[in-house]
Amino acid sequence: MAVTCLSREKRKLETKSMSAIARFQKEPFEVSRTCQILMLCEDFAAYERAADVCWRILVQLADDLDFGFNHWNFIELTDPECARSVRQAANASDVILLSLHSANLPPVAAEWLDAFAGHRLRAEGVLALVLNEPPGSPTAVAKLVARLERSARELGMDFLSLVQTPEEGVLPPAEPAFSPGSFSRRN
Repeated sequence: MAVTCLSREKRKLETKSMSAIARFQKEPFEVSRTCQILMLCEDFAAYERAADVCWRILVQLADDLDFGFNHWNFIELTDPECARSVRQAANASDVILLSLHSANLPPVAAEWLDAFAGHRLRAEGVLALVLNEPPGSPTAVAKLVARLERSARELGMDFLSLVQTPEEGVLPPAEPAFSPGSFSRRN
């Protein structure tokens, strides 16, 4: 099965549109800082959970920061052109958010992280993990977290684990990302 980057141009257009709109909404002499978030997701359900997390971040910090979002599916990393585009997006990102269903990092994502470690241009940022289902084996979660902590160090980034365990309840169930009226509501 061939993977293509058909959505790459659309993604560029969306990012440019968000940036242009944000620029015109600012005061003439105000300098804005855009927080770039890259979501790498296992599938659409994982993307929805990552989008919920990003929505919460946006709602909490929208008064202080502008945001730019970029999203890719792990399967797109198998295409060399897509992988290059993801690497470019990751180089510009403040946050790289990995959204998985279980504590098993897919091989294509692990290979991409290893290859990207030597190419990151920025020396700051956060590598974040979101697990979409309650973690199974504590050993598997510990192994994944240790793997991603090592990757974060190699990338010059901090690591943030948003793993929900039944005891901790780190991430309560998220509201729908774009429900009517949610744009003016604060959590």
